[in-house]
Amino acid sequence: MSFDLSSLAGMAVANNNTRAAGATPAYLLTIEEAREACVVKDGNKIAKEDGSQALTIKLGRRALSLAAIKKGATRLNVPADSVDAVIEQLTEAVNAGAFDEAIVEAQKLMDPANKPVKVEASVVTDGDLEPAEGVDLGALDDEEEL
Repeated sequence: MSFDLSSLAGMAVANNNTRAAGATPAYLLTIEEAREACVVKDGNKIAKEDGSQALTIKLGRRALSLAAIKKGATRLNVPADSVDAVIEQLTEAVNAGAFDEAIVEAQKLMDPANKPVKVEASVVTDGDLEPAEGVDLGALDDEEEL
């Protein structure tokens, strides 16, 4: 039995939620490619009732520092009526290079070569232990009674 699936070819798309086999990790992207990969997203896990959003700039799964705006900032709390304008402004700033330092820093943090190495604890067996030299506690008690 054979099926003619050619009529479905126009509807076929790649799944955006999976990594393509040849996808380049974000930490290996050039600065220009990383700028294009940056996305402005709502950082709230649950939408706020008033429609405001906590906007973040993401490169892959990492939120970029917004130190170019204010030192220590990672998100912008934006009222609902300004969200679209702020997203556009942030996107233009990313493309102009205003967040290049934050992109480079995020790429360093993503690079597996910069992850701390886990040190395995060594196992000590009873045969490896040497008898400890110490003070005879009984002898101390005898001296105190004198």
